[in-house]
Amino acid sequence: MEKNNWLKMGSNRVPLLPIFLDASRMPQTRPGRILAFIAAECALLVYGLTAARTVTWLHYGADSGDLVTAAYTFGIPHPPGYPLYTLLAALFARLPLSEPAFGVALFSALSAAGAVYVLARAGDAVIQPLAFAETAKLAALLIPPLAALGFAFSPLFWSQAVIPEVYALNLFFVALIVWASMSSHPRRISIAALAFGLGAAHHPAILLLLPGAWFALTPTRQDWRALLLLCAPLLFYAYLPLAALSNPPVNWGDPVTVERFVWLVTAAQYRPYLFDVNGAEMFSRFAFAARALLNQFTIVGAALIVWGALQMALTRRRIFFALLLMCAPIVLYAIVYASRDSFLYLLPAFAIALMWLVYGAADILSWAGDDKLLRGAAIALFALLPIYNLATNFATMNVSRDRAAFAYAKQNFQALSRDAVLFADGDEALFALWYYRHAVAYQNARSVIVSQGLLQYDWYYDSLRRTMSEVQFQEPRVVADAPQRAREIIRVTFAEGREICFTDSSPLLPEFEYEERGALKCVVAEK
Repeated sequence: MEKNNWLKMGSNRVPLLPIFLDASRMPQTRPGRILAFIAAECALLVYGLTAARTVTWLHYGADSGDLVTAAYTFGIPHPPGYPLYTLLAALFARLPLSEPAFGVALFSALSAAGAVYVLARAGDAVIQPLAFAETAKLAALLIPPLAALGFAFSPLFWSQAVIPEVYALNLFFVALIVWASMSSHPRRISIAALAFGLGAAHHPAILLLLPGAWFALTPTRQDWRALLLLCAPLLFYAYLPLAALSNPPVNWGDPVTVERFVWLVTAAQYRPYLFDVNGAEMFSRFAFAARALLNQFTIVGAALIVWGALQMALTRRRIFFALLLMCAPIVLYAIVYASRDSFLYLLPAFAIALMWLVYGAADILSWAGDDKLLRGAAIALFALLPIYNLATNFATMNVSRDRAAFAYAKQNFQALSRDAVLFADGDEALFALWYYRHAVAYQNARSVIVSQGLLQYDWYYDSLRRTMSEVQFQEPRVVADAPQRAREIIRVTFAEGREICFTDSSPLLPEFEYEERGALKCVVAEK
């Protein structure tokens, strides 16, 4: 086979507009762009209507409090630090809306809608080599935007498009890489390199797509300049130590030293989760991934994915293996990573599987030939995918009225004095309280929230010592474990007359006596 001969360009070249606009060289390129844009706008409208107005615990969104607070205060969220996301989210958190979290949720919606557009354009590129009857070409153009819209309203994609989370932005970069790998655009290698660089500045896991993209794009020595586009965005990681210098309220890792910086960006805190599954768990996770595929695309969509993959393996082997090399590492990573929300890492794999779905649907459409009735019936049936997903998932995905996390934080803060120390643990409780304290409720300006779970880390204890600078805590080497550090904080701050309370999410220390104060238990004396 001639190198990339299935990606030969037509005689008319389209100028480089926005970097992801020219995915196809079919004669109907402009209608394809318009249809992709319409699909993205429909998705954005639905996302806007159903987006969270505040931080939320729904859709595995407990981290939303951590992410929004870090963005709003120019801090550092949990590993790997998400420098690009934090800087972009900081802009949306400052929109004149009801709450900072609403702005960041809209950032997710916009990123997800962008991914819908790019995936539709990637679908155009995938079906470009297929032969259609002249009268069927316009019908063929409907398949990619309908497929992208069906995916947009799938439960996993939709759930992450409406909350302040990192997955929608990651999926946008994944979509750009998939488009570049499918496209015949003359700058596709540079675009893929830039998408990889920006994606890595967001989350390094996107590099799992690199083997498949390399196989599809086959860069040569003449493409060495693309390496600069890959590496330049990594400068965003310089934000992390710079932000840490001001000791923001959310300061994971406090990466002011090389050791702490590496700890943060390599997500060393979560490394024990990797491969922490046995054989039985792996089997159940494979089964869960298969069920999740059915939940996103329905049984008809899953059948089209299988059919499209088989047809592509027979007729477009290079692109089939490229997609497989992108998809397989992602699925494997999601299965062997033993966190409770690791299934969210399947989202890029589903976006890649969408290309097989598009190819399968287009292949079946090509059977219709000039039969308008059969062709119309096929398109009408295919259009049911987004309609079905929209209708069946709307109520569950709509988090616009959810205020449980906000109400929890507000209830706990109402009983606190201005300079209180509040112990809280667990992602849901801790992050919601961080958000309420630092992004919403300024009347508790001197109050400090302490996590017993994080006290095991020297960087966290050091950060607290600097925050509570009016008292002198013993150094980390003197109080070496979390219980000792918690007792040290209570001993010093209680002696100064500051109120010390515990939420229901943080374990009480047996050395002290407590009294109930609303939802809190507050220290009254040392035993």
